Amino acid sequence: MSDWNLDKIEELINNRVEESLNLDYKAAASLKRDSQKISEISKDVSAFANSDGGKIIYGVSENQANKHWPGEIDPINRQEVTKEWLEQIIHTRIHPKIDGIHIFPIELKDSSDKVIFIVDVPQSNTVHQADDKKYYKRYNFMSSPMDDYEIRDILNRHKNPEIILEFKIAEKCSAIELKIYAYNKGSVLANYVNAFIILNSNQAESSKKMQFYAENTIRDVVDFKMSFDSQLRPTGIPKYGPSRYTPILPMRKMLISTQDINLNAEYSATEIEWTVYADNAKTQKGKIRFSDIEKEEKNSI
Repeated sequence: MSDWNLDKIEELINNRVEESLNLDYKAAASLKRDSQKISEISKDVSAFANSDGGKIIYGVSENQANKHWPGEIDPINRQEVTKEWLEQIIHTRIHPKIDGIHIFPIELKDSSDKVIFIVDVPQSNTVHQADDKKYYKRYNFMSSPMDDYEIRDILNRHKNPEIILEFKIAEKCSAIELKIYAYNKGSVLANYVNAFIILNSNQAESSKKMQFYAENTIRDVVDFKMSFDSQLRPTGIPKYGPSRYTPILPMRKMLISTQDINLNAEYSATEIEWTVYADNAKTQKGKIRFSDIEKEEKNSI
């Protein structure tokens, strides 16, 4: 959060960066010391934790033309509303307590008493109840009540792994080597990971799609057959046993596939779509543009 400062807030306003699942703007009046506003604080913060996490910026008003755009800086007087008071409201009005929340005050240039508060809310592995005894999620820029199945889905976050795919590129002479990693964002290990990857071409024909499958398996060398080459030099051929699944620990990643892609006029990948299944976890899907994939440095994992 060290990169968050007044210049960045002004940049969000000037560029009209819209509210989203992970970003919300609140005017100074949102932190009034009355029961209704306090209840709203617990509702908004718990909704972020119950969803994908994100940042709530207190001290920026809504744009009059589009209420989801930032309007202007609407500073908070921290003689009236302190960081400690806001922390106390969040920790005592939301149950269970959300771990890992951070509040960062940003001082205005003309007065140290005028601030903007940024509340950084992490995604939680359990569901949190707001002050009104209800459960909320982020939906269409708002905090909306959750359905029963959504609550149960969040409660299962800590019971199952959460696998996403990461991609790296290593260049070769006439091809590129695409490396595919399975990254476990969850809090429990992943025993079985199955991934389906589609490389879409810039040509419309379905024949220009490349599809392949990957999983978290390895094969052990169980024997080594000695032989000799044409010049009677000793050589050997390893014999591999059957594939076996290798668990992926929480917050760790594993290389699950390496694919050579020819660079020619017949095929030019523009986007990768992927689907991952892991244990009993919810299916994960994603997309990435080929041009956005980072090049892997030598001697990296």
